[in-house]
Amino acid sequence: MTQGVRLSFQRGSSAGIQYHRPKLMPLEDFEHHSGGIDPAEVFSAAQIIAAKLVATGQDPDADDATVDWLVDLVDDVGLDTMARMWANAPAVTYGGALWRLYALQQATQRDGDRWAAWYRAGYEAYVSRVIAGAAEPPQAKDLQTLITKILTGVYAGDFAIALERGGAYARVIAAGQHQHAEQIEDHHPAAAAALEQRSTKLQRTATELELCAAAWRQGRLETESAERRPTN
Repeated sequence: MTQGVRLSFQRGSSAGIQYHRPKLMPLEDFEHHSGGIDPAEVFSAAQIIAAKLVATGQDPDADDATVDWLVDLVDDVGLDTMARMWANAPAVTYGGALWRLYALQQATQRDGDRWAAWYRAGYEAYVSRVIAGAAEPPQAKDLQTLITKILTGVYAGDFAIALERGGAYARVIAAGQHQHAEQIEDHHPAAAAALEQRSTKLQRTATELELCAAAWRQGRLETESAERRPTN
C-alpha cells in the first residue's frame, strides 16, 4: 500500500505555539467505504496541509528555524511525498503553488550550472529578470540563493510577491531554454524539440504562479478550484 499524505506539525515552539514536523500517515485513513480511498478526501486533506504550511511560516510567532525548515521541507519529507500530495492538484491552489515552487527549487539544485546558463541566455526578458532578483550574471550558487529567497518569501514575506518572483524566475529560464533550442535546432533537432517543450511547460508554470498570486490577493485561492475536485 502506498504510504500517505497527511502531515502533522511538530517543529519548535514560540509563545506557547507548537510547530510540528511533517509526519506521514497512511492513506488508509481516507478510506470511507469498501470502494477504497475517496479522492475528494485526499484532495481536501492535501490542500489543507499546504495552506497550513503557509500559515505556519506566516505566523508572527514562527521563528527563523521554522521558516528554514519549511524552505527545506523536501529534505524532510521527500519530493515523492510532495508529488503524491500536490503534483496533480489544480494549479491555482495552495498545493499547486507549493508544488511548482518546490519543483523549481529541486531542479535548480539538481542541475544548477545548466539552469544558470539558461538564465543568462534569458537576459533579454529584462522585466522578469528584475522581478526574479538574481545576481548578474548569475552562477549556479546565485540561483540556489535566489530560489531560497523566493521560498523564504512564501513563508516569511508577502505570499503573492513570492509567487510572482517564482513565476518571473521560471519565465526567464524558459526564455533561455527557447534561445538554446533555437541555437541547436539545425544540428540536433530532436534535442531542440525536447528543450522547446520544456520551455513551454516552464512558461505555463510561470503563468500559473502568477495566477495563484492574483487569486490570493483577491481572497479566492482557497476556493478557486472547489468545483474541480476529483470525484472518482
